[in-house]
Amino acid sequence: MITVRRHQDCGLTTLKWLNSYHTFSFGDYYDSHHISFGELRVINDDVIAPNKGFASHGHTDMEIITIVLEGKLKHQDNLGNKFILGYGDVQMISAGHGIIHSEYNHSKTEPVHLLQIWVLPNKFSLAPDYKQKYFSAAVNHHPNGANP
Repeated sequence: MITVRRHQDCGLTTLKWLNSYHTFSFGDYYDSHHISFGELRVINDDVIAPNKGFASHGHTDMEIITIVLEGKLKHQDNLGNKFILGYGDVQMISAGHGIIHSEYNHSKTEPVHLLQIWVLPNKFSLAPDYKQKYFSAAVNHHPNGANP
């Protein structure tokens, strides 16, 4: 069964540089009724202040999907990837047996808004990997002309 969780019902981390709403238990937010949903472990709705972000840190055995909703996000990792992601960009990190990365707001004046989704992998200790894809912001139309 799917339960709708409104923003105001989610966990919230507020720092000087970050506002993060947590659908499931994450960091200092713990809710025994919302630990995960099957293999889905994290859905965080983050707004990062200008020129701030997550310093280099590591992950293992996690699939991490980042969707930029507004602004620009600077990614760098120990695999040699360095990218600026914007609206429409989706990043997929397979942490595998270990990856170290950082994520910073690329702007000195505007916040960046993103979703971060973590999924437990079906195989562990694989080689880490990075993929990125741009999705057009164009609205898809139904054949009968109605918008979805």
